[in-house]
Amino acid sequence: MSILQKIVENTETNLAQKKAELSLEQIKIALDDLHLPRGRFKDNISNKDEAIIAEIKKAIEYEAFGASALSILTEEDFFMGSVSYLKDVKKITNLPILRKDFMIDEYQIYESKLIGADCILLIASILSDQQIKDFINISQQLELDYLIEVHDENELHRVEHFEDALIGVNNRNLKTFEVDLDNSVRLRNAFKQKNIFIAESGIKSREDINYLKLNNIKVFLIGESLMRGSF
Repeated sequence: MSILQKIVENTETNLAQKKAELSLEQIKIALDDLHLPRGRFKDNISNKDEAIIAEIKKAIEYEAFGASALSILTEEDFFMGSVSYLKDVKKITNLPILRKDFMIDEYQIYESKLIGADCILLIASILSDQQIKDFINISQQLELDYLIEVHDENELHRVEHFEDALIGVNNRNLKTFEVDLDNSVRLRNAFKQKNIFIAESGIKSREDINYLKLNNIKVFLIGESLMRGSF
């Protein structure tokens, strides 16, 4: 069993517990009462010469750094993320937030809206074509933006017809965890649509950003290297 399969199975187990504590129907009722605003994640990274999505765990200095948006991990067991941390960050930042997790159930999409996310992550490798379509429909109803993550040409081809999707290329292979920055370049060159295209993982320096910009990639999801002053 691959690491990715283990994560998905663990997510399914955790979801059963969450649903027992707070049902989907209860979340929907809360959303109807709150009238939360439309997600503005896509707006904040559009039409910029360079846009950084800062992936954060334990720091909020990224807003001062100049990030256009934030990415917050909420998967607890493998990546030490937290739903509560996303909620805490939402209270102290004006930046839109991507909830980075392994979305396998509609429950998580409604939950994402409730906790303050502006955008959700849909990983093509763990979802069927029908699931992607269904999850996008729910996201649109909730006025959430959605980033579809792909790893290769086949996955890119599966999702290229979703005109409003943000397309993210994870340069880290989730089966082997090896990183290849050129993966983004290869897929960017193969992609002919007008979607916002995002390079994820393996970006460690200003040189890496410049290299990606030369290859028509202007949005970058960057993690801890931000805080090392490499940019």
